[in-house]
Amino acid sequence: MVLYFLKDETRVEASGMEEPIGVHHALAERASKYNKRPHVFRLQTADWRVFLFQALSAEEMSSWISRINLVAAMFSSPPFPAAVGSQRKFIRPILPTAQCRNSLEEQHQAHEVWMDKFSDELGEHQRNLPDKRGRGRDLEEYRLKKEYLLYEKRRYETYVKLLEARLCGGSEELEQWEARLGGPDSADEGLGLTKSHSSPSLNLDPPPAGVKVKRNISERRTVRKIIPKRNKQLL
Repeated sequence: MVLYFLKDETRVEASGMEEPIGVHHALAERASKYNKRPHVFRLQTADWRVFLFQALSAEEMSSWISRINLVAAMFSSPPFPAAVGSQRKFIRPILPTAQCRNSLEEQHQAHEVWMDKFSDELGEHQRNLPDKRGRGRDLEEYRLKKEYLLYEKRRYETYVKLLEARLCGGSEELEQWEARLGGPDSADEGLGLTKSHSSPSLNLDPPPAGVKVKRNISERRTVRKIIPKRNKQLL
């Protein structure tokens, strides 16, 4: 489950490819804090790298968000158990890259379990506030863990909502599934799409849509073609 970047969509050559981005356990959202350019969404990967992408329209941006999150929700394997040690330092667990073999129903149930787990952990974490007069390291550890729990809770909530919509739609086409999610205004939750000609497709026949990729806000804007790795189960 990766995104490839090609300088020329007519020639697929290894020398012209940039490093692909894994989308397992990833979360795509509208980049609400980035106001320099319109129709920008952020993609946060399993190792917490963040990439910014600029789409051609709000509809295309919403389509990329919905489809990236759907693939991540359908095929991300369950997290590994947390490491056990004597140190109190908070360390984010490593997330597996292997593709999950669960059915949609099983995957939906598994995500619900993890969503409830992170919700409970977040509530417990917020009830045990550190002493403000304590060491700076303890306060920083508390902040890092809270940030992690908030993100994981939001990620699994997005996965659950998308899989619920997918299960309700049965064998309907992705375009119909996207249309039922809503408009671009709901893209902050990883949902929503109004279909347009510029929306990306997971089919093999049409060429992929072009988007402007910004790996760093300070970098000069460049244009890339994003080609999602195809998955036969989505065709």
